[in-house]
Amino acid sequence: MAQYYDGAKLLSIKDINGEQPEIFMCTSNRSAGKTTFFNRLVFNKYVKEYSKFCLIYRFNYELDSIAEKFFKDIRGLFFKEYEMKSEKRAKGMFHELYVKKLWQDDDAWESCGYAISLNAADQIKKYSHLLSDIDRMVFDEFQSETSHYCDNEVTKFISIHQSIARGNGEQSKHVPVYMISNPVTLLNPYYVAMDISTRLDSKTRFLRGQGFVLEQGYNESAADAQKTSTFNKAFYRSEYIEYSAEGKYLNDSSTFIEKIRGNSRYLATIKYKGKDY
Repeated sequence: MAQYYDGAKLLSIKDINGEQPEIFMCTSNRSAGKTTFFNRLVFNKYVKEYSKFCLIYRFNYELDSIAEKFFKDIRGLFFKEYEMKSEKRAKGMFHELYVKKLWQDDDAWESCGYAISLNAADQIKKYSHLLSDIDRMVFDEFQSETSHYCDNEVTKFISIHQSIARGNGEQSKHVPVYMISNPVTLLNPYYVAMDISTRLDSKTRFLRGQGFVLEQGYNESAADAQKTSTFNKAFYRSEYIEYSAEGKYLNDSSTFIEKIRGNSRYLATIKYKGKDY
């Protein structure tokens, strides 16, 4: 049993049409190592291939101290010889990340990537030419534990990707997105928009769709570490502890959820945003 998450399997899977996916979604219990794996992956691609990356957040205030937020953990584990800084661009609409080795002079800083917020999607369109060298994206915490999403978040997410994927003289280039989260609810806006909610159940490990693959994981080592935490023991009845350790959906319940059997009678259809329920 691996102690920390390894995304090699997820990244090797084709989508439901046998094509290379552009969206890779990964969920599991907390402390499994998902974020570390994908942050290391995109930075390693820069180190080896000078391939730039982009970090996606929801709101502009989350971009503060972005270099330390992204790099602190993986630097201590894998990249001790590097240091990173960020600079605001377009009056803070996005940040550009720079990296150099510790012993190099200040003129050695090189641009390695960017950090943007979904809420700035309209403004990002105007600066898409500055972001045309992005090759891959990381979106951590795509499920919000507090259901605090942007207005029309999925539309803004699509807009951001389209703004970046049309660069370098191409109308649409392949820009993979690594979406990472703990399991909060099957009714999160991304699962609903991609028709994942109706197909995913607790037994599913990998799910393939059109243009995406999803891994629903469980790390036993991380679960055991949380269960034996003396702090967590104090809150053993908390649903949040169960969600954190066991990877159970925080806001969902399987109680009384089953297929309807027997005779039924039509009552009404609810129409919302062009869809019938």
